[in-house]
Parts: sequence; C-alpha cells; structure tokens
Amino acid sequence: MSSDTYRSIMEKSFGPLETRVMEVLWSKRTATVQEVVDELNDEKNYAYTTILTILTRLTRKGVLIRIKEGRMYRYQPRYTKEEWVKKVTSQAVEGLLSDFGELAIAQFVDTVGNTPDQLEKLKRLIRELEGREED
Repeated sequence: MSSDTYRSIMEKSFGPLETRVMEVLWSKRTATVQEVVDELNDEKNYAYTTILTILTRLTRKGVLIRIKEGRMYRYQPRYTKEEWVKKVTSQAVEGLLSDFGELAIAQFVDTVGNTPDQLEKLKRLIRELEGREED
C-alpha cells in the first residue's frame, strides 16, 4: 500500500493529531501520556492536556486500550496498523455495497478491468474464494 493511500485512510479515520498519536503508539506499542507528549514534541510543542484529551477520545472510540499502571495509565492500540486499515476499508466497501449494491460491484469490476495487474489479483482472489467454498 502506498503511503498516500495509507495517509488517506488515516485522515478519513482520525484527525491530523489523532493520526500522529496513533503513529506514535503503533511504533512504541504502548506509552504513557508523557511518553507520547515527549515523542510528539520533537515536531511541535503540544500541551500534556491536549494529548491526554486525544488519548481519552481515542479510548472512547474503542481504538485504544487504557491500562492502569501505578498512579498513571498506559495506552496501547487495540488494533495493529494493518488491522485498522483492513477494518476501515472493509467498512467502506460494506457501506458502498449496502448503499449502491450491483452498481458498486459493476463500477468496481469496470475500474479493476482497466488495470491488468489489478485484474489478475481480482481473478486470483476469486479463485481462492471459490476454492474455500468447495471445502
């Protein structure tokens, strides 16, 4: 997946600062508010309370898990970056199919049919799916 595609998916899921916070947590796997602040302050000076608000919001959205550790909390992503991208793209496709049905499928096939590499990938995925159904 290109970095532009990844960035587009993240921007549709999160705001710009939420995206940066998630990138920090995906790279560190777990962090306190202060650790996230320290990492982000290499780029720009963020207030502790701003990052705490973002982490709280992401926890409420179900994207982060908050773990009590002594007198503080550690935050960790509920999903890996790859799992999150898969979840978001799956929801987008399900929404298109729900809203537009056959038209969405026809447009998808038409678009994929214009690129030989993508068409081959689609054919391979269909063969794999048909093989699973026979088992």
